[in-house]
Amino acid sequence: MHQAKELDASKSMSGDLNPLCKLFVGGSSKAIHKTKPVKHSNSPVWEASQEFICADKSSSVITIEVIDERDFLKDPVVGYVSLKLEDLLEAKKVAGRDWWPLSRCKSGKIRLSVEWKPLNMPGSLAGATQYRPPIGVVRLWVQKATDVKYVYLHTSFDTK
Repeated sequence: MHQAKELDASKSMSGDLNPLCKLFVGGSSKAIHKTKPVKHSNSPVWEASQEFICADKSSSVITIEVIDERDFLKDPVVGYVSLKLEDLLEAKKVAGRDWWPLSRCKSGKIRLSVEWKPLNMPGSLAGATQYRPPIGVVRLWVQKATDVKYVYLHTSFDTK
């Protein structure tokens, strides 16, 4: 999420917005990323990025909501854009095709770009019949270790 221009300030009480972006993937109602608000700007520059794992590039939809942050009232949505990931990737090939009009507002556009980074997963090159999707995630967090001489950590997950 690079920047926005000409944001519709009609939902603002003072004519100035404190815009921020929320990034949603798929039909999720929970944002996976939220930018910091830019105070008193109708043309904010965020230059914020977020990486996420995408299981299916062809059917993934990315939604960006531009929101006016308010201290005491509910933050109204200034506008939003919902795009297929493949459309964003195709647009990257065309120079200058990184501005997208916002919906549900009188004016405004947002500048977005994406980069696809394929993951090399064991078994995926040999064919779909040999690949077994992961069944979980393990996070190990060591806060403090003192006088450690030898540590052996072995994990084994067998799904057969």
